[in-house]
Amino acid sequence: MLTPGAENSVQRMADVTNTAQIVELWKSSKRSPETRRCYETDIRYFIAFVLGISPKLVQLNDLDLRTVTMNDVLAFADYLETKEYEVSTRARKLAAIKSLLRFALKVEWTKFNVAAEVPLPEPKDKLAERLLSELEVMTMIALTPKGRDRLVIQLLYYTGARVSEIAVLTWRSVQPGRDGNGQVTLYGKGQKTRTVVIPKSIYQELLRQRTNNSPDAPVFGSRQGGAVGERRIRKIVAESGKRAGISGNVSPHWLRHSHATHSLDRGAPVQLLQATLGHSSLNQTSRYTHARPNDSTGLYLPK
Repeated sequence: MLTPGAENSVQRMADVTNTAQIVELWKSSKRSPETRRCYETDIRYFIAFVLGISPKLVQLNDLDLRTVTMNDVLAFADYLETKEYEVSTRARKLAAIKSLLRFALKVEWTKFNVAAEVPLPEPKDKLAERLLSELEVMTMIALTPKGRDRLVIQLLYYTGARVSEIAVLTWRSVQPGRDGNGQVTLYGKGQKTRTVVIPKSIYQELLRQRTNNSPDAPVFGSRQGGAVGERRIRKIVAESGKRAGISGNVSPHWLRHSHATHSLDRGAPVQLLQATLGHSSLNQTSRYTHARPNDSTGLYLPK
């Protein structure tokens, strides 16, 4: 049985006659604009590979998805490996193909999902390499000018939110909580929502920086008047990391990782962390208990 979302898509299928329209329907199910952009690029790259042409020459309608075979997808996976892409990049490109073909089957455009059994490459867990110390995070915050950019850093760290969740945040999602703290409702993957608490000082600073009384106005606006984009947020974080003298290209996800590890270090229950991060499985959250390169149970034994 199709889900309600799939049923709506099926209703729209009456007007669909080609791959480009299928891709547009599929992209519309992705909340993040950055995800939509990257995934379409990946699909074009796959089409170029199957047809043996340059990605620059590809039109989405050049390939009928109903003609794609499992061998095409497996060959594409092998091809990506020869190009020496990072494992995470190969995984993302294959995930885009698998997602599109899964969607095409769900809305009954294809009869089979030929990519269903194609495995994704498993990236090496580099979590411990992406953890910032508490001092590094505080330095990033202190050296970032007051205003929007500093609040972006603070909200990413204190909520543990994904960059896509911060980019779409509106004032409707920011409410007063207990003891003067604030509450922020985040809209995560799979349209799941969760509410997290932010410290009183950050909540009050957010209110001081507010310039638009509309509940639908973005919390973090751009110079053009709309919401700040994910790309700009990434740049804000990277620049903040450089100011703090941190090696590597610091990303918003580093702050999410650091939120998780620092809160556990300070005694936060792992189940509470799971709820705060919006993880569907405790297994996802438990990886942070293994991400402390300077800690081990041996240190807790008698000496």
